[in-house]
Amino acid sequence: MSLRPVLDISIDPEFHACIPAALLRLGYLFPELDFSLSERGVTVRGASGSNSARLEREVSYQVYREKIFRQTLPMRQSLYTMLAG
Repeated sequence: MSLRPVLDISIDPEFHACIPAALLRLGYLFPELDFSLSERGVTVRGASGSNSARLEREVSYQVYREKIFRQTLPMRQSLYTMLAG
């Protein structure tokens, strides 16, 4: 059985490196849906009754959250090193 597309969400190419980690989070937040990387960003497949505006917000939020995590990782690592030393 093939799941039909629900939504194709366009993500700025600047953020494409953050998508795989965001897809992992989205998978456990919405286990009834299938999230995958697409050429434009993220494709969501699953129940046709899903709230597309909510899904688009959540996908964007999770991608941006990963971007912030990556940007702040060196700073956090430095702080942990200072505290441990």
